[in-house]
Amino acid sequence: MNESKIGFFRSFIYSITSFDKYRLFLRQSTGRVVAYLVLLSLVLALVTCASWYPMTSKVVNMFSEEILADVPDFKLENGKLEIYAEMPIVIDSELPVVIDTRTDVDPEKILYQYDNVILITSEKMIQKNYMQRQELSWSMYGNIEMTRDTLAEAIPLFRPMLLIIFAVIAIFFIVFFIAGKFLSALIVSLIGRAYNSARGIRLSGRNIFKISVYFMTLPLIAGTLLNILRISIPFMWVLFYVGCAVYVIGAINSIKRELDAMYAGNIDPGSFDGFGGFEGPHDFGRSGSNDFNSGGFSDSDPEESDDNIGSENNADSSGQDGES
Repeated sequence: MNESKIGFFRSFIYSITSFDKYRLFLRQSTGRVVAYLVLLSLVLALVTCASWYPMTSKVVNMFSEEILADVPDFKLENGKLEIYAEMPIVIDSELPVVIDTRTDVDPEKILYQYDNVILITSEKMIQKNYMQRQELSWSMYGNIEMTRDTLAEAIPLFRPMLLIIFAVIAIFFIVFFIAGKFLSALIVSLIGRAYNSARGIRLSGRNIFKISVYFMTLPLIAGTLLNILRISIPFMWVLFYVGCAVYVIGAINSIKRELDAMYAGNIDPGSFDGFGGFEGPHDFGRSGSNDFNSGGFSDSDPEESDDNIGSENNADSSGQDGES
């Protein structure tokens, strides 16, 4: 198996189920790790958005039904509004709405009673507050004719507009969701750096960031499921980083055990199959000693590293033959 090119689903399973497999992620290129984070975040964001739509559609249906149930029979024609109900109609709310289409009523007397109000008359709609007064005349709609029945027919036409609005909101959510996960990965990598320093393993900052992305897999899934199920837990963000810290400790401890085994000589170098793609302690010291001494495993391209190792081995063999 080419350990530098693990597929998405295998990486997904390994990141959740096995601390020992985290050594394989050290040989992943940064681009593949970033692609994994983007793809995982995209899938979770789409699942979250899909869970919103049924609720949004239900709210729209309820709103439409309430409009049809509460709105009295009316007629708007030639710039004049007639409402066939007992006047005035007062809707008490934070911004009161007064409807009075009687022609013998002075709108100014009604406006005088309120500091903030919306008044609907037979000729116009007036919005008044402390700062200003705005008027909208029905005559600006020309010869348009509308009744309660035509309004009921128009409401279903709002659904395509709802889909467009929902899609725009979903796109913005996905973009910010993915950006937020990169920020979370940086924070988790700081936790990883602190524990890496405490354990004295000297992984490079780039390699810590790589495995930090995989640390977040299960906490991200758990958080998404809680959001979909509408389960609210206080300080959820703290629990997210606690879950990531569990993977930090488990994975880095596993990597340290592998390193200790390499240097203690507890394994046969010839049979050691892959610590992060390195074939054994002898190759680890040769291809990665400079990076290790300066703070981490080599971040060079896996194929180039293997070619360099092979070239050095051939050079050593030639030198020995010459001496003999």
